[in-house]
Amino acid sequence: MAPDSICASGRAAARFSLAAAAVGFGQSAVLALVPVTAARTGLDPATIGGIALLGSLVFLLCAPAWGHHGGAWRLRRLFGALAALMVLGHGLFGLALVLPGLSAAAALALLAGARIAYGAGAAGVMPHAQAALVRGVPEALRPAALGRLGAGLSVGRIIGSLVTAAGLFGAVAPLLALAASPLLLLAAPDLPGGPRSARGGAGRNFLRAAGPFLAIGFALTIGLGQIQIVLGLFLQRRFGLGAEAAAGLAGVTFALIAVAMILMQLLVVPRLGRDLGRNLCLGLAGFAAGSSLIALSQAPWLAVLGAVLAGACIALATPTYTAALVARVPEASQAAAAGWLASAHVLGQGIGALSGGAAFRIAPDLPPWLCAALGLALIPAAARLGHRPSHQVGPGLRPSSRTVATVAAPESSVARPNRAP
Repeated sequence: MAPDSICASGRAAARFSLAAAAVGFGQSAVLALVPVTAARTGLDPATIGGIALLGSLVFLLCAPAWGHHGGAWRLRRLFGALAALMVLGHGLFGLALVLPGLSAAAALALLAGARIAYGAGAAGVMPHAQAALVRGVPEALRPAALGRLGAGLSVGRIIGSLVTAAGLFGAVAPLLALAASPLLLLAAPDLPGGPRSARGGAGRNFLRAAGPFLAIGFALTIGLGQIQIVLGLFLQRRFGLGAEAAAGLAGVTFALIAVAMILMQLLVVPRLGRDLGRNLCLGLAGFAAGSSLIALSQAPWLAVLGAVLAGACIALATPTYTAALVARVPEASQAAAAGWLASAHVLGQGIGALSGGAAFRIAPDLPPWLCAALGLALIPAAARLGHRPSHQVGPGLRPSSRTVATVAAPESSVARPNRAP
């Protein structure tokens, strides 16, 4: 591959990763500011949780909607509109925290409006970034480019959590950083939009091509949601830790998981080669192994190691099935497919949190065993999907567009690099 193509692909992926970081920053910073939100508004945790659920539902609906619409806009114009919605959301959130003498009803209205505006804007970022990378990056570079995009999302989440430490110096500093973060979307390359999505783009043919990968993404994020919700409780019950110690260890574990996912996406995924079936099965098997290690752990460090292994292997599987999904639908439907996948992820994590809590009540080690069984159960299906022919990807930003081979070009939200603009 020509060095200029590699450099151009890397620059495009890096600029889109800044947009992804803005989404991750907003998600984690708002969650980290929940104690401040409760103290400033007087709303109880259940009400704040309901507002968060509202934002998730908006994201769930808007991700596929943005995927079906807006794809024909130039990327800078589209991302400018998304950034404006996200800034509006963060601005309303900031007003709810800094305006004096707000009634509970007014604070609730501001926070609800904030989550609606932010969710509507953030939902469109990843689908169109992924689709633009698929159109613009050469086949051989897709896993690395998509991996860098996923790593940008993870880095944004880490920074969003850390920046709230500025709250030690007052609430204004993190709120200003939060309000400014969507401006990172303007760093996206000003590329022409893709073809318009055909009417009925989510019809039978689309579902036949995309459905299996949407199902894998949905099932895997159910497992992730279960681990996230019960890990601290599991550590407390299994090893007799106090609530504070268990929460602290869980926090450290989640930070290590984030780092492991970033390293997997940046360093390992681009070097794994193009065997779709093998890469996806490796990710699923590693997720099952990590979950089993949590369930069998006889020391806290073994549970932490299992959680980190499970998270890292999710970071391997996600780019792979994302790349495969986008490769198997027509170019006009690629952004829509990525939008539906984003919704499947959100829904899967929500159901995973609910089912994980219920399973923990039955037996503390049931959630990790369920995750292990889920990972193993998905392997045969993933192996079969790895040998199904891919759809011819339409012409990209470069004139030479090639068919993505069955086992040749896995495209996932974190996996495959795409054609350089």
